[in-house]
Amino acid sequence: MKINKSLLLFHAGLLLILAGALTTYFAGESGEMHLRQGESSSQFSLKDGTPASLPFSLQLERFSVLCYPDSMQPQDYLSDVLLLPGGGIRRISMNRILRREGYRFYQAGFDPDYRGSVLMVSHDPWGIGMTYAGYAAVLLGFLGVLFRKNGRFRSLFRDLPGWSRPMKRTAAVAGLGLLVLFFFLLVRGWLFRPLQPVLRSPLLWVHVSCMMLAYTLLALVAAGGAVGLLSRSRELPLRQMGQLLLYPAVFVLMLGIIVGSVWANLSWGNYWSWDPKETWALITLLVYASALHGFKAFQRPRFFYGFAFLAFLCVLFTYFGVNELLGGMHAYS
Repeated sequence: MKINKSLLLFHAGLLLILAGALTTYFAGESGEMHLRQGESSSQFSLKDGTPASLPFSLQLERFSVLCYPDSMQPQDYLSDVLLLPGGGIRRISMNRILRREGYRFYQAGFDPDYRGSVLMVSHDPWGIGMTYAGYAAVLLGFLGVLFRKNGRFRSLFRDLPGWSRPMKRTAAVAGLGLLVLFFFLLVRGWLFRPLQPVLRSPLLWVHVSCMMLAYTLLALVAAGGAVGLLSRSRELPLRQMGQLLLYPAVFVLMLGIIVGSVWANLSWGNYWSWDPKETWALITLLVYASALHGFKAFQRPRFFYGFAFLAFLCVLFTYFGVNELLGGMHAYS
């Protein structure tokens, strides 16, 4: 039996992500450090309140709030700290972390009098690297699945009824063009509105674009499912088209979750915190990924249409329901 190297790489990446998460949980440290202006400290508190020590000290030289021009709306929070001994002055701000001897410091809060700063401290020298390597393996493996010569995705694309080869190529180019246009319009819309400090990151455009594109593709799959349930005249083409769209939809959704995880690690010091929004995005990914595993039930048109229609409820709850009912760190999205 011939081994599918892409699937092997994909599942090896999943195991590596799990191993990285376990390493972070058992070997990593995370806590907070409170500094007052002009004071230095080498102590911070772990999440359970246990005191911990750094192999160096930080002294807060100045804390300040940067506002948008002609406005009192905060644009960024800045902590200028002196590394002791002999490390010079470094700046910590939203989406700009300080790294020192395996420790990472993030801007987490400040005192009401603007003379004190709260820094998140993270020490995870092994888990993050393993997790990021797992992310890369998962994405590369899925790309291999998409472009494998005799793979399911290319077979579905090749066998679309009523589509000639030039039509398929034109559709592929048009789809890529729409993707670029979609990304440009989304970025243009965000560029001309003031953003919360935590959102001021280049990863915002990539993360939001991927999630919105994935949800759009899944909406098309759901619409095809609804039409398929109501009409028997075009069952086979609708099922093939829906299964075809699922592959790029799942890939882009997975890419969006991974980019969001990396961004969370840069902003919050934790690449996964089981926030309701990210948890339900993961649930949505797992639900749709189940349809790509070749189960015989999904080859039955009526079953697939029902799945496509009902699975979209996960998307709706992730996008709307979480904000209204569960809140969390993504309440602004």
